[in-house]
Amino acid sequence: MRKKRKSYIAVTGSIRSEWLRGLSRKICIGALAFSAAVVLLTGGKVGAYASDQTRVSSDESQVTVGYDDLDDTLQKGGLGVVVEQQDGAASLASTYDATALEKRIVEGIKAWQTSIDVSELGLTRDDIDNGAVKSIINSHPEFISLSGGYTYWTSGSSITKIQFTYLTNAKEEQQELDAALQEVKSKIDTSGMSDEEIVLAYHEYLTSTVAYAYEDYFNGTIAANHGYDMYGALVKHSCVCQGYAETMFYLLREAGLSCAIASSENINHAWNIVKIHGKWYHIDATWDDPVWDMPGRSYHDYFLVSFDTMNKNTLINHTKDRTDMVVSAQWGDTYTTAVDTTYESGKFWNGIEKAIFYKDGYWYSISEGSSKTSFNINKYQYSTNINKVLYSGTAKWTTPSGGYYPGVYSSIYLRGDNLYFTTPDSLNKIDITSTNVNPTELINIRTQYNSSTGNNLYAFGEQYGKLVYFITDSPNIKKTKDSSNSSKYNKEYAEYTFEMCISHKWDAGVVTKEPTYTSTGTKKYTCTNCGETKTETIAKLVCTSHVWDSGKIVTAPTYKTEGTKKYTCKNCGTTKTETIAKLVCTSHVWDAGVVIKEPTYTSTGTKKYTCKNCGTTKTETIAKLVCTSHVWDGGKVVTAPTYKTEGTKKYTCKNCGETKTETIAKLVCTSHVWDAGVVTKKPTYTSAGTKEYTCVNCGTTKTSSIAMLKLSKVTVKTAVYSTGIKISWTSEKNASGYYIYRKSGKGQYALLKKVTGVNTLAFNDTKVTSGVIYTYKVQAYKGTVVGAGTEASRCFVGTAKAKTANESTGIKLSWNKVGGARSYKIYKRIGTGKYTCIKTASSTTFTYLDKAVKAGTIYTYAVKPYIGRTAGTYVASKYVCLRPVTAKVSAARNGVTVRWTKTAGATSYRVYRKTAGGKYALVKKIGGANALSWTDTNTAKGKTYYYYVRAFKGNYYSAASKAVNVKR
Repeated sequence: MRKKRKSYIAVTGSIRSEWLRGLSRKICIGALAFSAAVVLLTGGKVGAYASDQTRVSSDESQVTVGYDDLDDTLQKGGLGVVVEQQDGAASLASTYDATALEKRIVEGIKAWQTSIDVSELGLTRDDIDNGAVKSIINSHPEFISLSGGYTYWTSGSSITKIQFTYLTNAKEEQQELDAALQEVKSKIDTSGMSDEEIVLAYHEYLTSTVAYAYEDYFNGTIAANHGYDMYGALVKHSCVCQGYAETMFYLLREAGLSCAIASSENINHAWNIVKIHGKWYHIDATWDDPVWDMPGRSYHDYFLVSFDTMNKNTLINHTKDRTDMVVSAQWGDTYTTAVDTTYESGKFWNGIEKAIFYKDGYWYSISEGSSKTSFNINKYQYSTNINKVLYSGTAKWTTPSGGYYPGVYSSIYLRGDNLYFTTPDSLNKIDITSTNVNPTELINIRTQYNSSTGNNLYAFGEQYGKLVYFITDSPNIKKTKDSSNSSKYNKEYAEYTFEMCISHKWDAGVVTKEPTYTSTGTKKYTCTNCGETKTETIAKLVCTSHVWDSGKIVTAPTYKTEGTKKYTCKNCGTTKTETIAKLVCTSHVWDAGVVIKEPTYTSTGTKKYTCKNCGTTKTETIAKLVCTSHVWDGGKVVTAPTYKTEGTKKYTCKNCGETKTETIAKLVCTSHVWDAGVVTKKPTYTSAGTKEYTCVNCGTTKTSSIAMLKLSKVTVKTAVYSTGIKISWTSEKNASGYYIYRKSGKGQYALLKKVTGVNTLAFNDTKVTSGVIYTYKVQAYKGTVVGAGTEASRCFVGTAKAKTANESTGIKLSWNKVGGARSYKIYKRIGTGKYTCIKTASSTTFTYLDKAVKAGTIYTYAVKPYIGRTAGTYVASKYVCLRPVTAKVSAARNGVTVRWTKTAGATSYRVYRKTAGGKYALVKKIGGANALSWTDTNTAKGKTYYYYVRAFKGNYYSAASKAVNVKR
């Protein structure tokens, strides 16, 4: 069903705005696959989804195997139907455990089980007929892996086992979808949001990251590209209405909001219903997301609206409405009616036509300012209903003819603390945390792309997992079908990618601060894509049982007062205080005493003792010192000894101060300590040098020889290039130059080149023969001194030059013989794709006919010659496959008419003619792919003419058609 979108009209002179509904907005196809449905009425009971099935019974084993087709489930492109049990109809109450069945099936599918045991759950054939299994599948659109239907086994009327089959690449795609769901959770933090904000957050995510699968619709490839399911929406970022609806249903269900999927066969479309604050509302993210996809634009015409409002909006541009609505895949409460209009006016999203972003409790949007050529960037807090204009600007969206489009066509994008926004000619950013907001211009299309006035930056946002912006002359962005390729749609705008990591992939994180019982910790995560970091808080440790330390005396007890002792918990720092009893002194305990006066050898001293308990003191006399044996100190050198003279040392008695002097023997040099030495003769490359060393102790000298200088060993490397072998080597800075030697096979080395100077480190040997192994050695020289060198061998393989031409059954490839080649590998590339080896030819083969070609396609061929594993170089050849035409001729009144069949990919044709005994010559060039005949008026009656026709595309042409002749 086509949904009209807004079209924008340029004006001249005064500002005016006009809304047209002339462009297609949504093609909602393939969402419904049921043939009949009963609309759920108010108060009706909800049954299971209807489906057809077949059973095959076995009388011998009393076991029935049934197959239930899942083709009308949500995952297969259709919506399950809610069936109402009519009044008066007979019904048997089911006794199976629905909750346990859902848990068993969901856990089984998650574990990739093919057979699930349900024998103890009380499930019957009637339950299967009433959609017991299908309703579970419909309620879990995150399962994209099921293939076809399922098989079940019965014993009597009871179901014992259910068997599913999975798609061949199911696990890989399911893992990709699970990763995408985790990314959604990481990007959308719903904590602290109201219910309506949660719904808005998911609405904005879908409309700003998913592109409607318009080309898949036109090309009939929706199902092949997951256009009907959550994988298309979240992994490929492209789907039709069912993909939007299933994804929104899953996200709302995970958020704990009662929700359902609604559908209409009238308009062949699916959307969502949600219950918030006790009332039901409709959401249609598909019709709020424009087509062709316009990154950054998001409408809110179908967001939290009543059924009547939604239906009225539908009828603005469509002859059919949604009154045949069917509700399916319900979760939570049962849908009744949606009549409340609370959110249709007076809310900050009403009238906004661009994506809205959320961060840390605030919503960021862009809206029209005080005039049709001004805009405001808003920061809004829903809980307080307070809006702050972060930045205001003017933007006049001019046209090539001099007019302009009134209104706001700027887009915003929020990443971290940076908010990006567009004007007609630039992409800018502001810091939302700054108190003084000043935009920074990142891209100016006038200077960067030389974009002329009238071409503006009309779109900016996410598309297919990238951040892109469009430059065009109109806000009515679209694509048109290619005139020569019906499956191709050409962009009527210039698209550019803005390099930014829009999907962080965080590593496992590193703890930067360990948490304790008294403080929180921190953990730093780094994005593996762009290197951006984030820091999260680690909660404080919780002390559930105190571990006390040994305590610290705060106030020591005395014999008169009590003391106190403070204990601290080793975990959390909590303290407690205990009392220390007073001391009782029953017997003095004297300390070690303190010398009040030191004794000398001429007078006594005194010492005072204090009772450790009560502080009582006593004094004792210390006897005079008597020096009966001198105690000498360590002595002091008066005259230091040398290796030639004795020295002296003076000692003093520590007791009485008496002194004595002793002789210090002369030093004896038993082990020379040599200095660093002095070079007395420098070494050269032809003679040794000398160095003299002196003992730092006694002055004795010795002379040592310094070895002659040597040139370092040169390391050589070789590499093959198109016309020879390149030799390179390491540098020897002291050399005068290098000798290059070469030998062929097992022959003798011969001087190939003498290189003068040390800065030349490479040489190209062009005098080589394909198939011959050459060995090279490079040695540095200085005068007559020659250094050592390594060897390196290389087999030279020549160049194979490819030539191509069309033949009747394919493209013929030929190439030259390369000397010594043992084989040739043939590579083919389709269009601008990658080369693929399609054939290995023998050494005697020089042509190949490629029949695996498609008319109109460009192919590039390359042939690599090989000797063993060594490959030569190649010159590639490109050609367009053109099949030969079938030509017919007939005599006409005014000449000879030549007709031919159309060849795919051809853009022109050429006709060649000859007469009997003559040579063919080009007589006519005919432009246009559909020009299929030509009359040759330059003919004579009674004469026979021979013709053939070739198809052309540029300089490429087909094989000649079979020659035909006619006598005029």
